Amino acid sequence: MAVVKPFAALRPSKEKAGLVSSQPFDSGSRDLANLEIEQNPYSYLHVVKPYLHFKGEKKNPEKHFPKGLEYLNQFKKEGVLIKEQQPAYYIYRMIVGSHAYTGIMAAASVADYNNNIILKHENTLTEKQEEIANHIEFFHSLGNPVLLTYPDDQGIDEIIQRYVVQHVPEYNFISADQKKHNLWVMTDANDIAFLESQFAAIPHLYIADGHHRSAGSAAYSARMIAKHAGQAVETSSAYFPVCLIPFSKLSIFEYHRLVKDATIAKAPDFLEKIKQSFEIIPSGNLPVQPLNKGEFGIYFQQKAYLLKLKPEIKATLQGVLDQLDVSIVERFILQKVFQINDSKTDNRLSFMDGVKGIGHLQIAVDSGDYDLAISLYPTAIDEVKAVADQNLIMPPKSTWIEPKIRTGLLIMEHQEIEFN
Repeated sequence: MAVVKPFAALRPSKEKAGLVSSQPFDSGSRDLANLEIEQNPYSYLHVVKPYLHFKGEKKNPEKHFPKGLEYLNQFKKEGVLIKEQQPAYYIYRMIVGSHAYTGIMAAASVADYNNNIILKHENTLTEKQEEIANHIEFFHSLGNPVLLTYPDDQGIDEIIQRYVVQHVPEYNFISADQKKHNLWVMTDANDIAFLESQFAAIPHLYIADGHHRSAGSAAYSARMIAKHAGQAVETSSAYFPVCLIPFSKLSIFEYHRLVKDATIAKAPDFLEKIKQSFEIIPSGNLPVQPLNKGEFGIYFQQKAYLLKLKPEIKATLQGVLDQLDVSIVERFILQKVFQINDSKTDNRLSFMDGVKGIGHLQIAVDSGDYDLAISLYPTAIDEVKAVADQNLIMPPKSTWIEPKIRTGLLIMEHQEIEFN
């Protein structure tokens, strides 16, 4: 039984929604984030990434967080951010080209996360989740929703469609990356009760994107439980903001690997080491884009090869986790050839999402930034679900799942008591 509640969001005014909300820039997009900080005085990045105001400095919460809080308080004072008057569900739609991603934005339960009703498929780094917990505790809010997914449900689909067709959206804007965004506010008591009951009938929700935000919210909640030990109150810290989109409406892209190790990648016997596990097919001088599960590409020294795991080795793989393409690369290339035994911490290894296009792998290697590119076929949603259902954990960066929900579109404020 999944607990999914409406909540009273702090959100941008209708006129400022496109300016306040931002792309969820990751660490690899710092230049773009800096540009937005410089050009957009209303961006929510001023709150979530205040360290960008301090050029060349490492993250220092004691020094940088107060700067972000200044922006948050000013946004509230000027009416750039407004508080919803009553709990609501929010229907969010992002249109990319001719494809629409539509889901429900709401509050999910930390208890469900802790009790594996919300299932994970990736490990988290303690340092990163504590960083997020510290941010939530200082700002008493979180504006980066976690993307959850769930089995398709006709009742939920129908109510979403009814709002999209019959109601005027509260937000309607095109962001700088040429994506269109709409938001509908659902406050009707009957509709809220219906949605709450529909989600309650779903046995499990699945984290599609946002493992660290989920873990950080759980860590923050644990701190608040300890702080209020013995007090029988349900606080808003028991929930975290999410966007729920069903399995069939998500897009999963591949996550390629880049390796910086010239000693191994440029050694005369490198291909012989690869040949121990794979059939090797020369494929010209452009990186290979695998078109089927079980196919891999490698690119180095301006040469490309298609790889297929040898049948006798493939026959030994047991279970969904071992049979994942990302696990095969992990085991038979990264570990066996490069001795990269911890993909989370080895600084020889980097990752590139497939959304960027295969040409960026060639640039990364030909420029000398990396010595080898490994291209993969996307992990399937059924594989993600099977891994999560069995409480297994994929290698890091196994999936790049779209859509990426904007930061600062809806902000969950944490107060001592918010839910009844």
